[in-house]
Amino acid sequence: MRSFGLLGPLDVVLDGRHVHIPAGKRRVVLAALLMRAGQVVGVDELAELAGGSRNALQTTVGRLREALPGIVLTKPGGYLLDVRPDEVDVHRFGALPPREALKLWRGRPFADIGSDALERDHVPALTEKHLAVLEARIEADLRDGAHERLVPELRSLTGRHPTRERMWAQLIVALHRCDRQTEALQAYDDIRGRLAEELGLDPGKDLQNAHRQVLTADNRPRARNDLPGDIADFAGRGDALHEIIAAVPSGCVAITAIDGMAGIGKTTLAVRAAHRLAERFPDAQLFVDLHSYTEGVEPRTPSDALLALLTALGVPAQDVPDGLDERSARWRAEMAHRKALVVLDNAGSASQVRPLLPGTGLVLVTSRRRLVDLDAAHTISLDVLSEEDSLKLLATIAGRGQLDAASAREIVRLCGHLPLAVRIVGSRWRTRPAWSARDLVRRLSEHRLTELAAGERSVAGAFSLSYRQLTASQQRLFRLLGLHTGEDWDAHLAAAVIDTTRAEAERLLEELLDAHLVQQKENGRYHFHDLLADHAKALVEPEERTEAIVRVLDHYLLGAENSARQIAPGRPKFHSAVTREPVDPPVFTTPVEALAWQEAERRNLKAAVYLAAYEGHYQHAWQLPSNFAHYLWMGGSGRERVEVQSVALAAAHALGDLKARAEALRGLGSAHMDDGNPKAEEHLRAAIVLMRQIGDLRGEASATGMLGMIARERHEYDESMEHFQRGLVLMRQADAPTGVANALHNIGINHAELGQTEQALAHMLEAAELVSERGDVRELAVTLNNIAHVHFDAYRDDECLACMERSLAGYRECGDRRGEALALADFARWRYEMGHHTVAGALARDVARLCREYTNLPDDEAVLAAMREGRDHVGQMTLYFSLSLEALTGGRPAESIGYLRRFRELKNVRRWWSEERVLDQFAAAHLALGDREAAVRYAKQAVEAAERRHQPRVLALTRETLARACAGV
Repeated sequence: MRSFGLLGPLDVVLDGRHVHIPAGKRRVVLAALLMRAGQVVGVDELAELAGGSRNALQTTVGRLREALPGIVLTKPGGYLLDVRPDEVDVHRFGALPPREALKLWRGRPFADIGSDALERDHVPALTEKHLAVLEARIEADLRDGAHERLVPELRSLTGRHPTRERMWAQLIVALHRCDRQTEALQAYDDIRGRLAEELGLDPGKDLQNAHRQVLTADNRPRARNDLPGDIADFAGRGDALHEIIAAVPSGCVAITAIDGMAGIGKTTLAVRAAHRLAERFPDAQLFVDLHSYTEGVEPRTPSDALLALLTALGVPAQDVPDGLDERSARWRAEMAHRKALVVLDNAGSASQVRPLLPGTGLVLVTSRRRLVDLDAAHTISLDVLSEEDSLKLLATIAGRGQLDAASAREIVRLCGHLPLAVRIVGSRWRTRPAWSARDLVRRLSEHRLTELAAGERSVAGAFSLSYRQLTASQQRLFRLLGLHTGEDWDAHLAAAVIDTTRAEAERLLEELLDAHLVQQKENGRYHFHDLLADHAKALVEPEERTEAIVRVLDHYLLGAENSARQIAPGRPKFHSAVTREPVDPPVFTTPVEALAWQEAERRNLKAAVYLAAYEGHYQHAWQLPSNFAHYLWMGGSGRERVEVQSVALAAAHALGDLKARAEALRGLGSAHMDDGNPKAEEHLRAAIVLMRQIGDLRGEASATGMLGMIARERHEYDESMEHFQRGLVLMRQADAPTGVANALHNIGINHAELGQTEQALAHMLEAAELVSERGDVRELAVTLNNIAHVHFDAYRDDECLACMERSLAGYRECGDRRGEALALADFARWRYEMGHHTVAGALARDVARLCREYTNLPDDEAVLAAMREGRDHVGQMTLYFSLSLEALTGGRPAESIGYLRRFRELKNVRRWWSEERVLDQFAAAHLALGDREAAVRYAKQAVEAAERRHQPRVLALTRETLARACAGV
């Protein structure tokens, strides 16, 4: 349990325990963050409120975090308090019924915060809100006949607030209903005189109505309530409910439009909000179903709806005008002096709603469409329930008591967290006591839409009503998109599926979006709700299915081919399996655009591989992995490479195509290399046999080069050099400049590992010239990185740094942020070993930042977990080493040691410079920690490792560390 109180003295409760926040800056900062719970508050704003500098604010926030662990988060530009608005009394106050809300009021807000600025900015508004809620509670008490009890309270309140007209009006009404007419009239005269004398005003509408009641002896409360009953099993929607209630102004018509897909709970939310708001609108609460999405019922015309609304207000049917404009005018006139709310449910369009809008009061409109052309003061688009709220709803409806957590989560997942689906499943489960949770999971897994029906309620039926209201073009796109098995799609894919232009497809997608038949999380990307995807797929006609699937596969294969040529310009070309080139395919003019496309379509490309294999389109199934495996390698996605290349090999076997088998074997062998899997060599040798059989010189050379890399990892340099030299000859015979450059590069690395500096540079520089001529920016960046390596080992620091800057610029130019991060880690380590410790620490921080950016994850631990899951061993190693270096240069040696220990736990990870440098950094960190014995031990191990190598500079550095450790410096 967590709660935060500002409506009185500061009150903080965590896990049911009151937490004391000392007076001073900590309370001020906490109060400011609580007022904007869940939002970022700027550093300068907080520093000014706390009356200190940015550094002082940092100290204050640090101390606040000690009291509130895990709650105060650092965000770009400021800080965010990770609490929900409903955990803060200030925000919860306006969302509760008046009687419950008033229980939160414990005295003067911000009573012990100690901030004049916060009090000035917030206390007046909160006090006004308190009085308004108090008046609403009194209004409810008057309707309940509690007038006698209210008189003393209202006497006291009008004494404290002598010009608050509504309280005086309530006092007059209460006195009148106690048959104390004389006192009621005297009270009216008192306030009228006070208003005239002090403010020069006449009594307002509330006072006049109260006075009229006394004069006409009308002391009976009157109200019309047509609202459906509020449900007991309402779940979730706390934020949306608060949003509706908080958006209600006074003095004009307030329109809130609630839209969302079928079964999302729009009506349930509107009715709950209307019941919560009923006390504020005591004269009438009206509900009209416009039947725009009701099976077997024609949508209600505005004229018919107005007739129902007017008669509900007591206007005789014979007095209701015939014409729509006249009825609308009469409706507005009847509502002009009423405090009333109206729920217009199940609207189909803005034109159906506009004539029904009064001039004052509150209108809640629900619709499956976004009513973008309705001048609504506020719009809420509902999403599905959270997992937590879905589980609560399921437990409440099913009545099963304690549910198995894992099974229950799977049930609500299969329901797509859609309230209607959860309700149907819960209702069916409640009436079938023999079903276990596993039974229900099985049934939903096998026949989901069939199981989501009970009596007249059906998820598929609800979706069908929405589908039938689409145009033929919209329907065709909707159902064919059901064959897309990826996570999302863009307008280019939609265009390919229906063979049209991107602009036309985007127009149709936006129309489906407005109808809540597709969804959107980011601009330009669309996706289905799980259940809608099932429904769309079920609607596909048999005669259109195969062609649509091929169009999906052709779109992704063509995009993968074109983007791969930008990413790696010298890659070999195959006879493409594309059969129908799309009308409007994506175009890539730079490597950055190509990388961005493959990143955006990564999961879809993988899904297309499986779709192609499942549907028997085996040419697509082996060619797709071949065209995006390079991107996966660049991204460190070892697990995915193995997965898709395994499918490619199976597809190639099914085809009986030797070229396909050879390429798939080479791809799978390459994927296994990153894990040190012995299958890598097996697959590569099998590929070489096939390549020779079909006369593919370049393919044979590529696989042979990979065998050279495997041999180098085992320090078998003679065998490694033999493979690379053989590959070089084959690449030259095949007239493949990029392949020649790759072979030269690898030969250069071998020379570098053997300490043969000039031979290494000669080969690498020749490789760099070749890839530069081909315009392969990324490959040039990789080559320059290794040239910088050789310069560093040869004590040529200026050349090293110059090459490194050019390398980093190349990575940035082609958009390879992971490659930039790996190269920057090298740069950071070299600067450290050159003695530039401050610069090295800053560069190491940039490595971690880049890793967070390219993985799009919030912190280093999340990045490391993702790397571990994806088998990005090199990425893990790089980030651990960089974090350790940053900690060491930042004066945190214990933290540095922790990262190095985690580094050494990694499996199947090795780089030719790593072992001795990791040991050397262990020694330096232990020395900084004051543990000379451990420092000497690690330094000796580092020297021993360096002596097995052929890099004199590294050996000199490790010996220097050993000398410092032995001296205790």
